[in-house]
Amino acid sequence: MRVRTVPVQPHCFLYGGFDIQMDRTHQVLQSVGIDARPLDWWARDEEFEILHVWGLEPQHQNLVRIAKKYGKKIALTPLLAYYTPMGRLRHAGGVILGRRRAAMEILSNIDVLLVVNQLQAESAIKLFGVPARLIEVIPTILDPLFFDTTPVAAPPDAPVRYAVCAGNIWPRKNQVRMAQAALQAGVSMVFVGNTMGGEEAYAAEFQCLIEANPSLQWHKWLSWPDLYRTLRHASAIVLPSFGECQPASGLEAVALQKPLLLANKPYAHQEFYQGALTVDASSVASISSGLKRLIDDPAHYTPKRELVDACHPSVVALRLRSIFERLLA
Repeated sequence: MRVRTVPVQPHCFLYGGFDIQMDRTHQVLQSVGIDARPLDWWARDEEFEILHVWGLEPQHQNLVRIAKKYGKKIALTPLLAYYTPMGRLRHAGGVILGRRRAAMEILSNIDVLLVVNQLQAESAIKLFGVPARLIEVIPTILDPLFFDTTPVAAPPDAPVRYAVCAGNIWPRKNQVRMAQAALQAGVSMVFVGNTMGGEEAYAAEFQCLIEANPSLQWHKWLSWPDLYRTLRHASAIVLPSFGECQPASGLEAVALQKPLLLANKPYAHQEFYQGALTVDASSVASISSGLKRLIDDPAHYTPKRELVDACHPSVVALRLRSIFERLLA
């Protein structure tokens, strides 16, 4: 079986959680004997059976149409708006702008839609009319380190007690308010994430907060082992983001059984994060108060671990192989 993948955008321009998942999907498929790798746009003899497209985007419209004509099976992993009043409004805006036509043509050609949770499945059915029989839930894949219970040393420069916020630095992720809230709460923070392209002004504002306050640390990049150690020894994991699909840092918190703070947005109410504390992302006071509650009563805001076992690479590998084998049966 040969699977070729197409990203939502070139990785030289943007590389985030969605793109990390694409690379991890290659790895888990390869671990169960499937030839999975990026599509070579320049190869004239690229042979494969399944095209795995990432992102329900207009630029994929012609690709999917042509691939279907050549007899390829089409798997699609989208980033969908959640089925809320705001999500429906944004969807209606897409109809007006003509994006729905491209999306509907792409969806008419797919053989399987891979979504990260049941809420995304509901959005696919209600917003786009995708038949339930075409939808499979494949959650975000976590690094196997996050399921390892072997003791590890704390990072040498870590505070004695701290919370972690991981994600690229830009307004949607809300790190400036998170830093301000941590200062109000008197809680040390470790931030992990690089500057998003085009968000240099926001990153500069964030950098000023870091430089002026020793209780705040910022790592623009950490290896997976170092990130694991940082999260493993954290008192809490926080992400008061304005918008997400299924943030990996939240799942990592659940796997490590850390108390979790998220914004009171649709993504926070999916099954994996039940029990997490939610706050008003636009309010520094709300985030600060939530952080204090998280630190003072961690057990109350730590989601149950059982569901996140579905994110283990070995589990996802077998699920995907089974799905793709059915496509070719």
